[in-house]
Amino acid sequence: MKKPIKAVVFDLDGTLYLSGRPYPGAVETVNRVAKHVPVYYLSNNTSKSPVFYENRLKVMGLPLADDSIISALYLSLDAIHERKIKNVFFFANPEVYEWFAAQDPSLNLRPSVEETELVLVAYHNSFDYRELCELSFRVQRGIPFWVTHTDFVCPDERGPVPDIGSFMALLKTAYGVEPEMSFGKPNPAMLSGLLKLYRPEEILFVGDRLYTDFELAKRSGCRFVLPLCGESKMADVEKLDVKPEFIVNNVSEIDFNAFLEGKK
Repeated sequence: MKKPIKAVVFDLDGTLYLSGRPYPGAVETVNRVAKHVPVYYLSNNTSKSPVFYENRLKVMGLPLADDSIISALYLSLDAIHERKIKNVFFFANPEVYEWFAAQDPSLNLRPSVEETELVLVAYHNSFDYRELCELSFRVQRGIPFWVTHTDFVCPDERGPVPDIGSFMALLKTAYGVEPEMSFGKPNPAMLSGLLKLYRPEEILFVGDRLYTDFELAKRSGCRFVLPLCGESKMADVEKLDVKPEFIVNNVSEIDFNAFLEGKK
């Protein structure tokens, strides 16, 4: 018999919703689970700030606590503080840029090339070519280069769209550079806060991507469920040597009671 789970972590895009539209039964399912254990939301998508996601989830009717949102933006900021870096060229959407600046007004997020100590790349889906050039002027000089995550694409109802992993491929092709650090999934640091509260086997992670969500679960030792409503399909699963233990079509099909009772 397994240990009962004490917390559930949900991925967002492709797991609970797609393009902001909840999958059938997802909201009701999460609310039922939240009556028994704390629920958390973890996403690699840094095109929006944590405040945006808090508001989106509230509008959808999903349960929220003060610490429910787990974002690579928080980890990025912590790492900048740890290294006492002040001049960071932050490649990000305006809303995310403003949120980041408000977290620490002492940071200079638009330093000159000569002043720049660090380049930090979030999922920026509104940049123009000049801004891309400003990014390139810095990384080609060998300035340390970090990314919030390495997803190749982001799910969209019309089809996957390029994400930071695609930007990384562009920069590697042009200049032969790669990021020194990535904070998002599958980096186990994304769950470091929860792993101070729970044992790995007491955490159930639900996510739709094999190379980020499933990989994070494996690296951290958490339980894992793969819903096939997002990016990953059974054809992708069949290619793996190590496959997810639990696979469902969507979140509403997960037998959470069995996990809560230690029967799974």
